[in-house]
Amino acid sequence: MLRYSQVSSITTWRRSCLWIGLILLLGVAACAPTLPFVATPTALPTATATATLVPTPTPPTPTATLSPAPTPIPTPDVSAIHGLAEAGQLAVGTQIGDATLLCLRYEDATGDGAPEWLAVAHQTTNPPRLSAFVLDGDAFYPLEPASPADGKPDVGLGQYPTCEVEVRDVNADGMPEIAIFGHADNNQTLLHLFVWNGAGYRRLGFFSGDAGVRFMNVDGDLEDEIWEGYRERSAPSLAWYVIFTWEEQTYGWTSDRYGWYALNRPQTYPTHKPEYAVIAFYLALDDRDLPGAYNLLFPQEERTYETWAHGFATTVQVGVGSVHTIPGTVTENSARVAAMVTSWDNEGGVIIGRLWDTEWATVRTAAGWRLTHATAELLEEWTATYWP
Repeated sequence: MLRYSQVSSITTWRRSCLWIGLILLLGVAACAPTLPFVATPTALPTATATATLVPTPTPPTPTATLSPAPTPIPTPDVSAIHGLAEAGQLAVGTQIGDATLLCLRYEDATGDGAPEWLAVAHQTTNPPRLSAFVLDGDAFYPLEPASPADGKPDVGLGQYPTCEVEVRDVNADGMPEIAIFGHADNNQTLLHLFVWNGAGYRRLGFFSGDAGVRFMNVDGDLEDEIWEGYRERSAPSLAWYVIFTWEEQTYGWTSDRYGWYALNRPQTYPTHKPEYAVIAFYLALDDRDLPGAYNLLFPQEERTYETWAHGFATTVQVGVGSVHTIPGTVTENSARVAAMVTSWDNEGGVIIGRLWDTEWATVRTAAGWRLTHATAELLEEWTATYWP
């Protein structure tokens, strides 16, 4: 990332033939080229024969072929659809009691090809809470939320009435998962993930964060990672994301990444700490705000903007995490900052990902902390199977 015939006798013969052809076959034999490795044929004796005229038969009149009529698409039986929905709502209604039904989905949540009823309800308890369950015929399967942390209220799958549900194969393991998002006080976003295990729905994971929780696939492997976000309190424009990856039938914390809490334009780059200046630099590169990233360098006179920006001509995405000042290097006006940087470059139509161990020297200026020079070690390189 810190890179980066001659004209042959045949042509003459063709021109000659074009000209001679205008004289209606006079001297055609003279136009034949002399090609190497082609023997001259021996002349055959000439035979005189009387030509017999044979009448040309009249071609048969073609029989028109009729195009097959398209098979009409049957009109959906609206009454049957309404009946199915009413039956599902009635069956679900007997299970939720006094709760309010927020949404009802008819989808295959077990991967057996047959759909089940998935319901999300809101209970007016104190505090209020979301609940959800799957109804498969007469079988009732509750989707149990995670237990609250000590001293925290039990809000179930969420505190506020909302219906944010996904049923799909999130981790590319061949089985559909049920993802239920919820929201609670203090700007908390919750995510509960469930999967059918043959006897019920196992909770694969619970995630929460005050900067949102979301599915992301930034490494091109067709498996969504789960990003759990937290606001950076001393730099409100920034968010810190813990990334959970599906490995060995469970989700585990594998890396972290910084991002913007809100996509403001123009973005304000925090530089009141040396680590924030490094984070802002890579987020500017990721936004393709090359002038903004260049302005965080010091001194800029060493390279012109055009020369510097050319080094990022193939870069399509940049990520930065594990950012911290190196102990023993921090003074009032200078510091060294370490970071793990991931880059993706379009090299000949192929997306190449690289992981770098990077270290920056930074200095304090009147405008905030600025980056002077860096060292980087390439740790890993791979080709993205798929690019979102």
